[in-house]
This record gives sequence, C-alpha cells and structure tokens, in this order.
Amino acid sequence: MWVFIKGIASGYSARDLSRLVCRQMGAKWSLLKQKTDGVTRSKILKIKYTDSYKWEYHGMVYIDASDSVHELMGRLNTTFIKGARLHAHPYIRRISTRDRRKVHIEPDNEFPGNRRKSDRRRGSLVSFVVDSVN
Repeated sequence: MWVFIKGIASGYSARDLSRLVCRQMGAKWSLLKQKTDGVTRSKILKIKYTDSYKWEYHGMVYIDASDSVHELMGRLNTTFIKGARLHAHPYIRRISTRDRRKVHIEPDNEFPGNRRKSDRRRGSLVSFVVDSVN
C-alpha cells in the first residue's frame, strides 16, 4: 500500500524518508535491530501550484505489510521534521473521469441538493519526482 506523506522538508532524500519510516515501524521499546523489510519503494515529489509559485515537497512510501500500515500512519502523524509536523494518509489515485458528480442525467432533472458545482481539486499543478529509491 502506498502512503502519502505531506510536510517533507526540501533537503530530504528518499533514502532519509525510508529510514524514518523504518524507524517508526519498529517498536519504540525494542532494543533489537529495526525492521527494514516493510519499505520497498520511496519517492520524493516536488509539486508547484502555478498560481502561488511555491514548491511543496511530499513523500510516497510503499509498504508491504498492510496490516500495520494504519498504526504506522498514526506514528508518522506525530513525527516532526525540522519543526514541521508530518501528515500521512493512504494514497488514493484520483482520475477526473471517476468523478461521482458527473452522472449522466439531464441538467433539468439534476438533484437539487448538489451544492458543489465545481471541482475542488487544484487544477494547475506541476509535479515531478525529485528522488526515488527502489
């Protein structure tokens, strides 16, 4: 399962992100070596919203053990990097053609309770992978 992590610092690498996630996967009280077999891939994404001209850095980590992912996301949500708190959640691939509001109904018979007329997603994004570890 892919985990999307918001709040990564600009100088962070994919290897640093993998190490951080592996540290959070192990038990806090354990003196044994940390478990590193859960993280198989990690990426650092650099995203710019063209209206604000500011770069955002986000991390993506693929974790094999899906039974402990929610516990790991809880631990990552309490982690701070350079004074900024991380926000982790499962990655869901969203496609514009999979919008539930686009029902094939005549516009006059459309349900009157649908108050959200436009899409709330940021439309003009520029993104690319800065660093990746497989």
